[in-house]
Amino acid sequence: MSQVYTKDFEIKCPPQQRTWRKIAQEIGNFPLPGVPIRLILTKVEADTLTFESSFIKTERQPVWPSLLDINIRQRVSHQPFVVASIIPTGVRAEIGGFAGDATPSTNLLASACDYLVTNPNAVTASDIYFAQDNVLYLEGNLICQLLLGNIGVIPEKRKNIAAIIEKPKDERFLNNVINALNGLRAVGGINIEPVVVTGGPVETTCTYSQYGNASGEFQGMEELIKALDVVENSSVGAVALMTTLQVDDKVRQAYYRGESIANPWGGAEAILTHMTTNFYPLTAAHAPLLLEWEHTGFGKLVDPRDGAELISSAYLCSPMNGLINSPRPVRFDTPIAAGETRISVENISAVVMPETTVGNIPFLASLDQGVPIILVQNNTTKYDITPEKLQIETQGHKIYRVNSYMEATGLLLALRNGIAVESTIRPIPQLKPIFL
Repeated sequence: MSQVYTKDFEIKCPPQQRTWRKIAQEIGNFPLPGVPIRLILTKVEADTLTFESSFIKTERQPVWPSLLDINIRQRVSHQPFVVASIIPTGVRAEIGGFAGDATPSTNLLASACDYLVTNPNAVTASDIYFAQDNVLYLEGNLICQLLLGNIGVIPEKRKNIAAIIEKPKDERFLNNVINALNGLRAVGGINIEPVVVTGGPVETTCTYSQYGNASGEFQGMEELIKALDVVENSSVGAVALMTTLQVDDKVRQAYYRGESIANPWGGAEAILTHMTTNFYPLTAAHAPLLLEWEHTGFGKLVDPRDGAELISSAYLCSPMNGLINSPRPVRFDTPIAAGETRISVENISAVVMPETTVGNIPFLASLDQGVPIILVQNNTTKYDITPEKLQIETQGHKIYRVNSYMEATGLLLALRNGIAVESTIRPIPQLKPIFL
């Protein structure tokens, strides 16, 4: 039986050692309850770091190295110029924490890049998808593996996408999803095959951790794994998961009213896709399967950032369109074919993320890799882990703060064109000559 566990644990790590290489060594000393699939720093007190972590206990072997492994880049190449923009899921980011509402900001960043890698929740909006063609749609676990130097990705248009649908109790909900898939085939010309319906329920209950982050409790993972086995044995390289996510109705209504709570679905969806991409050589995205017709919220006026969710009942056309633009992951040491474009950590010229979400693998790995980090101040979240709380601000890392994604785009243009960022700031810092 495969089972997902979420638990907290503490490690000792002084401020001068707070990069992923050092933290991962400490975590690896613990008797872990399974394969780590999601790790989030939740509290910093003196030399103690507390992590909220999800693990899966299974007989399957991961297809990629552990998230505790890191391959330090040996060179830096700005050809092509690639940036990763990360808006963590389930932390109520003001931009990107709702239904694809970071798409305009993402496209703005992409205008300064050859490729922009981003996680699905930033641009996924139920049935609406407007990300530019050079936005590479890559779920969080694979972004971590990319920045850790464990994989490379090959930009390509997917010609075929698989779909896994949890068998619902009411056949009408299944028909609703199949109608949406047929619509994508008939109108978009998208090849969707295989379509696998699970033999039983994949029960997911959306929860919140004690720190207010969205999370989940899982039953029926074996049913999902059986369906993924079918997909793995096909020629497809991308899969959309459509399973039920049970949310307390009071929480759902509070979220739609705009109360200050994280998207209740986000954490559970992230865990499901992280599990998938850890154990299968696929890219993945998740769309919730409708439980009750009343949950569509038809006729309600909600926060504009959630509008896309309230006009859909299938929720899957956007992630399916995103998966078309999901790059193919390969091991870092896989030989490069003639004429192939391969993106690795060597090509990552910057990582952009909200200022208060630095307690994650992408941020900590970027410190090890020497990747410049751009922190956006006006994209506030409920997470509230900053460089100051990590006590790393004075250690000489390339960490830039900007007010907005518009300002971040200007900074990317400076980095791309070799313009010293300091020369655009007043007063200009004095040079510090080395006297021999």
